[in-house]
Amino acid sequence: MAQRRPFFKIKAKTEPHLLGEEKLFYPILEEKSELRELVSHAYEEHNEIKSISSELESMDAGSPNWTSKIKELNESVTHHVEEEENKVFPEAQRALSDDKAQQIAQQYLDFSKSFKQQHPMP
Repeated sequence: MAQRRPFFKIKAKTEPHLLGEEKLFYPILEEKSELRELVSHAYEEHNEIKSISSELESMDAGSPNWTSKIKELNESVTHHVEEEENKVFPEAQRALSDDKAQQIAQQYLDFSKSFKQQHPMP
C-alpha cells in the first residue's frame, strides 16, 4: 500500500480537477469559437492523464513499470497545469466576463469540495 501512496495522492488531486473542468469550465469555453481548439487540446490531455491513471489502477505497485508510469503521470499532469496557467486561463480571462469567471470559480470550488468528501483518499 505504501508504494501506491504517491499514485493515490496524485489521483486525489487530479480527479476532482479534471472532472470539475470538464463539467463546469470547458463547456463554457467551448461556446467561444476562438477557444474550441484550445479546449479540445485540454480534453486530449485529460484523456491522457485518465488513461495513465487507469493503467496504474490495474498495475501492481511492485511491477517493473510502476515507477516509470508514475513519472509519466506526474509529467503529464505538470504539463497540463503549465498549459492551463500559461494558455487556457489567460484566454478564458479575455473571453469571459469577471462575473462569469467568478461564478465558474465558485462552482468549481463547491464541486471539488463535494467530490473530495464523497471520494476520500484511501
